[in-house]
Amino acid sequence: MNLNESLPMLLSPDQILILAASLLGAIAALLLARRIDIGLMLSPAAGRTVAAYAGKSEPDALEKVGGKALARWPLLGTLFGLDRHLRWLALTNHAPQPASVVGMALLLAGVALLPGILLLQPLLLLLAPLAFIYPFIRIRNRANSVRAKVDRSLPELAAILAAEMAAGLPPDQALERAGTWTGPVAALLRHVSEEARRRGRPIFSRGGAQGMLVQAVNRYDLPSLRAFAAQVDAAASKGVAGPELMNALVRTYIVAYEDKALQAAEKLETRLAVPSVLFFFLPLLLLILAPLMMPVLKIL
Repeated sequence: MNLNESLPMLLSPDQILILAASLLGAIAALLLARRIDIGLMLSPAAGRTVAAYAGKSEPDALEKVGGKALARWPLLGTLFGLDRHLRWLALTNHAPQPASVVGMALLLAGVALLPGILLLQPLLLLLAPLAFIYPFIRIRNRANSVRAKVDRSLPELAAILAAEMAAGLPPDQALERAGTWTGPVAALLRHVSEEARRRGRPIFSRGGAQGMLVQAVNRYDLPSLRAFAAQVDAAASKGVAGPELMNALVRTYIVAYEDKALQAAEKLETRLAVPSVLFFFLPLLLLILAPLMMPVLKIL
Protein backbone atom coordinates (compact mmCIF):
# COMPACT_ATOMS: atom_id res chain seq x y z
CA MET A 1 0.00 0.00 0.00
CA ASN A 2 1.49 3.30 -1.04
CA LEU A 3 1.24 6.64 0.77
CA ASN A 4 -1.61 7.98 -1.37
CA GLU A 5 -3.77 4.95 -0.59
CA SER A 6 -3.13 5.28 3.17
CA LEU A 7 -4.12 8.96 3.42
CA PRO A 8 -7.91 8.37 3.29
CA MET A 9 -7.55 5.94 6.15
CA LEU A 10 -5.63 8.44 8.28
CA LEU A 11 -8.05 11.38 7.95
CA SER A 12 -11.78 11.07 7.57
CA PRO A 13 -13.86 13.91 6.03
CA ASP A 14 -15.08 14.96 9.47
CA GLN A 15 -11.54 15.14 10.80
CA ILE A 16 -10.46 17.21 7.80
CA LEU A 17 -13.29 19.67 8.50
CA ILE A 18 -12.32 19.85 12.18
CA LEU A 19 -8.71 20.58 11.27
CA ALA A 20 -9.81 23.23 8.78
CA ALA A 21 -12.07 24.85 11.39
CA SER A 22 -9.23 24.83 13.92
CA LEU A 23 -6.88 26.40 11.38
CA LEU A 24 -9.38 29.13 10.50
CA GLY A 25 -10.05 29.76 14.18
CA ALA A 26 -6.34 30.12 14.88
CA ILE A 27 -5.94 32.54 11.97
CA ALA A 28 -8.94 34.58 13.18
CA ALA A 29 -7.53 34.65 16.72
CA LEU A 30 -4.17 35.83 15.40
CA LEU A 31 -5.76 38.61 13.36
CA LEU A 32 -7.92 39.70 16.30
CA ALA A 33 -4.95 39.62 18.64
CA ARG A 34 -3.19 42.10 16.37
CA ARG A 35 -6.20 44.39 16.11
CA ILE A 36 -7.89 44.18 19.51
CA ASP A 37 -6.63 45.27 22.90
CA ILE A 38 -6.46 41.89 24.70
CA GLY A 39 -6.33 43.54 28.12
CA LEU A 40 -9.55 45.36 27.42
CA MET A 41 -11.16 42.18 26.10
CA LEU A 42 -10.35 40.12 29.20
CA SER A 43 -10.78 42.88 31.78
CA PRO A 44 -12.28 46.20 30.63
CA ALA A 45 -11.02 48.09 33.70
CA ALA A 46 -7.45 46.76 33.38
CA GLY A 47 -7.45 47.35 29.65
CA ARG A 48 -8.55 50.96 30.03
CA THR A 49 -5.90 51.56 32.69
CA VAL A 50 -3.16 50.22 30.40
CA ALA A 51 -4.54 52.20 27.46
CA ALA A 52 -4.59 55.41 29.50
CA TYR A 53 -1.03 54.79 30.70
CA ALA A 54 0.09 54.24 27.11
CA GLY A 55 -1.61 57.44 26.00
CA LYS A 56 -4.22 55.74 23.80
CA SER A 57 -7.45 57.70 23.60
CA GLU A 58 -9.19 56.37 20.50
CA PRO A 59 -11.54 53.36 20.86
CA ASP A 60 -10.32 49.88 20.06
CA ALA A 61 -11.75 47.50 17.46
CA LEU A 62 -14.35 46.07 19.84
CA GLU A 63 -15.73 49.48 20.70
CA LYS A 64 -15.82 50.48 17.04
CA VAL A 65 -17.80 47.37 16.09
CA GLY A 66 -20.10 47.74 19.10
CA GLY A 67 -20.55 51.46 18.45
CA LYS A 68 -21.62 50.83 14.87
CA ALA A 69 -24.04 48.15 16.03
CA LEU A 70 -25.51 50.48 18.68
CA ALA A 71 -25.87 53.27 16.13
CA ARG A 72 -27.88 50.96 13.90
CA TRP A 73 -29.78 49.07 16.62
CA PRO A 74 -30.01 51.26 19.75
CA LEU A 75 -32.02 48.60 21.57
CA LEU A 76 -28.82 46.58 21.99
CA GLY A 77 -27.80 49.07 24.68
CA THR A 78 -30.77 48.01 26.83
CA LEU A 79 -30.65 44.30 26.01
CA PHE A 80 -30.84 42.12 29.14
CA GLY A 81 -30.91 45.29 31.27
CA LEU A 82 -27.41 46.33 30.19
CA ASP A 83 -27.95 50.03 30.95
CA ARG A 84 -29.19 49.26 34.49
CA HIS A 85 -26.29 46.92 35.22
CA LEU A 86 -23.70 49.37 33.92
CA ARG A 87 -25.20 52.04 36.17
CA TRP A 88 -24.41 49.84 39.17
CA LEU A 89 -20.90 49.06 37.93
CA ALA A 90 -20.25 52.79 37.52
CA LEU A 91 -20.27 53.02 41.33
CA THR A 92 -17.10 50.91 41.40
CA ASN A 93 -15.24 52.71 38.57
CA HIS A 94 -15.05 49.39 36.72
CA ALA A 95 -17.85 49.86 34.21
CA PRO A 96 -17.05 49.08 30.56
CA GLN A 97 -18.55 51.07 27.74
CA PRO A 98 -21.80 49.68 26.27
CA ALA A 99 -20.14 49.56 22.86
CA SER A 100 -17.38 47.34 24.28
CA VAL A 101 -19.90 44.87 25.73
CA VAL A 102 -21.91 44.72 22.51
CA GLY A 103 -18.74 44.35 20.44
CA MET A 104 -17.56 41.45 22.59
CA ALA A 105 -20.98 39.78 22.27
CA LEU A 106 -20.87 40.06 18.48
CA LEU A 107 -17.30 38.76 18.38
CA LEU A 108 -18.11 35.70 20.49
CA ALA A 109 -21.25 34.99 18.46
CA GLY A 110 -19.29 35.17 15.21
CA VAL A 111 -16.59 32.80 16.49
CA ALA A 112 -19.25 30.39 17.79
CA LEU A 113 -20.87 30.25 14.34
CA LEU A 114 -17.71 28.87 12.69
CA PRO A 115 -17.94 25.23 13.90
CA GLY A 116 -21.60 24.91 12.87
CA ILE A 117 -20.98 26.39 9.42
CA LEU A 118 -17.77 24.50 8.68
CA LEU A 119 -18.96 21.15 10.06
CA LEU A 120 -22.46 21.55 8.57
CA GLN A 121 -24.02 20.76 11.95
CA PRO A 122 -27.19 22.83 12.61
CA LEU A 123 -27.15 21.98 16.31
CA LEU A 124 -23.77 23.66 16.71
CA LEU A 125 -25.32 26.90 15.51
CA LEU A 126 -27.07 27.07 18.90
CA LEU A 127 -23.70 27.98 20.39
CA ALA A 128 -23.92 31.42 18.75
CA PRO A 129 -26.80 32.84 20.87
CA LEU A 130 -25.25 31.35 24.01
CA ALA A 131 -21.93 33.01 23.20
CA PHE A 132 -23.72 36.27 22.39
CA ILE A 133 -25.44 36.54 25.78
CA TYR A 134 -22.35 35.57 27.81
CA PRO A 135 -20.95 39.15 28.12
CA PHE A 136 -24.38 40.38 29.24
CA ILE A 137 -24.62 37.64 31.87
CA ARG A 138 -21.13 38.49 33.12
CA ILE A 139 -22.04 42.16 33.46
CA ARG A 140 -25.29 41.22 35.24
CA ASN A 141 -23.46 39.02 37.77
CA ARG A 142 -20.96 41.77 38.53
CA ALA A 143 -23.79 44.28 38.94
CA ASN A 144 -25.66 41.92 41.28
CA SER A 145 -22.60 41.70 43.52
CA VAL A 146 -22.43 45.51 43.68
CA ARG A 147 -26.16 45.65 44.40
CA ALA A 148 -25.78 43.15 47.26
CA LYS A 149 -22.83 45.12 48.66
CA VAL A 150 -24.90 48.32 48.68
CA ASP A 151 -27.76 46.52 50.42
CA ARG A 152 -25.42 45.25 53.12
CA SER A 153 -23.92 48.72 53.60
CA LEU A 154 -27.21 50.47 54.41
CA PRO A 155 -27.18 49.78 58.20
CA GLU A 156 -23.60 51.04 58.47
CA LEU A 157 -24.46 54.12 56.42
CA ALA A 158 -27.47 54.84 58.61
CA ALA A 159 -25.28 54.58 61.73
CA ILE A 160 -22.72 56.98 60.24
CA LEU A 161 -25.40 59.53 59.35
CA ALA A 162 -27.00 59.22 62.78
CA ALA A 163 -23.64 59.77 64.50
CA GLU A 164 -22.79 62.79 62.34
CA MET A 165 -26.20 64.38 62.85
CA ALA A 166 -26.07 63.66 66.61
CA ALA A 167 -22.74 65.52 66.69
CA GLY A 168 -24.51 68.64 65.42
CA LEU A 169 -23.72 68.53 61.71
CA PRO A 170 -26.47 69.55 59.28
CA PRO A 171 -27.87 66.69 57.16
CA ASP A 172 -26.14 67.97 54.00
CA GLN A 173 -22.71 67.98 55.65
CA ALA A 174 -23.40 64.63 57.31
CA LEU A 175 -24.14 63.14 53.91
CA GLU A 176 -20.94 64.60 52.45
CA ARG A 177 -18.93 63.21 55.36
CA ALA A 178 -20.46 59.78 54.77
CA GLY A 179 -19.42 60.04 51.12
CA THR A 180 -15.75 60.11 52.15
CA TRP A 181 -15.95 56.43 53.09
CA THR A 182 -15.11 53.65 50.64
CA GLY A 183 -17.45 51.38 48.77
CA PRO A 184 -20.17 51.75 46.13
CA VAL A 185 -22.68 53.38 48.47
CA ALA A 186 -20.15 56.09 49.35
CA ALA A 187 -19.54 56.62 45.62
CA LEU A 188 -23.29 57.08 45.17
CA LEU A 189 -23.38 59.71 47.92
CA ARG A 190 -20.47 61.57 46.33
CA HIS A 191 -22.30 61.50 43.02
CA VAL A 192 -25.40 62.96 44.71
CA SER A 193 -23.40 65.77 46.34
CA GLU A 194 -21.56 66.63 43.11
CA GLU A 195 -24.75 66.64 41.06
CA ALA A 196 -26.50 68.83 43.62
CA ARG A 197 -23.68 71.40 43.48
CA ARG A 198 -23.56 71.30 39.70
CA ARG A 199 -27.29 71.84 39.30
CA GLY A 200 -27.63 74.21 42.24
CA ARG A 201 -30.33 72.07 43.84
CA PRO A 202 -30.71 70.90 47.44
CA ILE A 203 -29.71 67.37 48.41
CA PHE A 204 -32.85 66.86 50.50
CA SER A 205 -36.43 67.75 49.59
CA ARG A 206 -37.69 71.19 50.50
CA GLY A 207 -41.32 72.06 50.22
CA GLY A 208 -42.66 70.48 47.06
CA ALA A 209 -39.26 70.17 45.35
CA GLN A 210 -37.75 66.70 45.35
CA GLY A 211 -34.19 66.50 46.62
CA MET A 212 -31.28 65.15 44.60
CA LEU A 213 -30.84 62.17 46.95
CA VAL A 214 -34.29 60.73 46.26
CA GLN A 215 -34.09 61.63 42.57
CA ALA A 216 -30.70 59.95 42.08
CA VAL A 217 -31.59 56.83 44.07
CA ASN A 218 -34.77 56.29 42.08
CA ARG A 219 -32.59 55.43 39.07
CA TYR A 220 -31.42 52.24 40.79
CA ASP A 221 -33.57 49.11 40.95
CA LEU A 222 -33.09 48.40 44.67
CA PRO A 223 -36.22 48.86 46.84
CA SER A 224 -34.27 48.88 50.11
CA LEU A 225 -32.05 51.72 48.83
CA ARG A 226 -35.07 53.74 47.73
CA ALA A 227 -36.75 53.21 51.10
CA PHE A 228 -33.54 54.24 52.89
CA ALA A 229 -33.26 57.44 50.83
CA ALA A 230 -36.90 58.32 51.52
CA GLN A 231 -36.44 57.79 55.27
CA VAL A 232 -33.23 59.85 55.39
CA ASP A 233 -34.90 62.57 53.32
CA ALA A 234 -37.82 62.64 55.78
CA ALA A 235 -35.47 62.78 58.78
CA ALA A 236 -33.50 65.66 57.24
CA SER A 237 -36.68 67.73 56.94
CA LYS A 238 -37.56 67.38 60.65
CA GLY A 239 -34.89 69.78 61.86
CA VAL A 240 -34.06 69.18 65.54
CA ALA A 241 -35.93 65.87 65.56
CA GLY A 242 -33.79 64.57 62.68
CA PRO A 243 -31.10 62.83 64.81
CA GLU A 244 -33.77 61.03 66.85
CA LEU A 245 -35.41 59.77 63.68
CA MET A 246 -32.05 58.60 62.36
CA ASN A 247 -31.38 56.71 65.60
CA ALA A 248 -34.78 55.04 65.27
CA LEU A 249 -33.93 54.14 61.68
CA VAL A 250 -30.64 52.57 62.82
CA ARG A 251 -32.46 50.45 65.42
CA THR A 252 -34.93 49.34 62.76
CA TYR A 253 -32.11 48.26 60.47
CA ILE A 254 -30.39 46.39 63.30
CA VAL A 255 -33.54 44.41 64.09
CA ALA A 256 -34.24 43.72 60.40
CA TYR A 257 -30.73 42.49 59.67
CA GLU A 258 -30.66 40.35 62.81
CA ASP A 259 -33.83 38.63 61.59
CA LYS A 260 -32.29 38.18 58.16
CA ALA A 261 -29.13 36.68 59.68
CA LEU A 262 -31.20 34.25 61.77
CA GLN A 263 -33.17 33.17 58.71
CA ALA A 264 -29.96 32.62 56.78
CA ALA A 265 -28.56 30.54 59.66
CA GLU A 266 -31.70 28.39 59.70
CA LYS A 267 -31.38 27.72 55.95
CA LEU A 268 -27.66 26.93 56.21
CA GLU A 269 -28.25 23.32 57.24
CA THR A 270 -30.47 22.70 54.21
CA ARG A 271 -27.95 24.31 51.87
CA LEU A 272 -25.13 22.17 53.23
CA ALA A 273 -27.04 18.91 52.74
CA VAL A 274 -26.26 18.48 49.02
CA PRO A 275 -22.52 19.42 49.30
CA SER A 276 -22.18 17.07 52.27
CA VAL A 277 -23.65 14.18 50.27
CA LEU A 278 -21.48 14.89 47.21
CA PHE A 279 -18.15 15.51 48.93
CA PHE A 280 -18.37 13.27 52.03
CA PHE A 281 -21.04 10.57 51.86
CA LEU A 282 -20.54 9.40 48.25
CA PRO A 283 -16.69 9.11 48.46
CA LEU A 284 -17.03 7.25 51.77
CA LEU A 285 -19.61 4.93 50.27
CA LEU A 286 -17.34 4.29 47.30
CA LEU A 287 -14.40 3.42 49.55
CA ILE A 288 -16.54 0.95 51.47
CA LEU A 289 -18.23 -0.72 48.50
CA ALA A 290 -15.22 -0.86 46.15
CA PRO A 291 -13.41 -3.71 48.02
CA LEU A 292 -16.69 -5.62 48.32
CA MET A 293 -17.40 -5.34 44.60
CA MET A 294 -13.96 -6.50 43.43
CA PRO A 295 -14.72 -10.28 43.76
CA VAL A 296 -18.02 -9.81 41.90
CA LEU A 297 -16.28 -7.97 39.08
CA LYS A 298 -13.66 -10.70 38.78
CA ILE A 299 -16.37 -13.36 38.46
CA LEU A 300 -18.11 -11.35 35.71
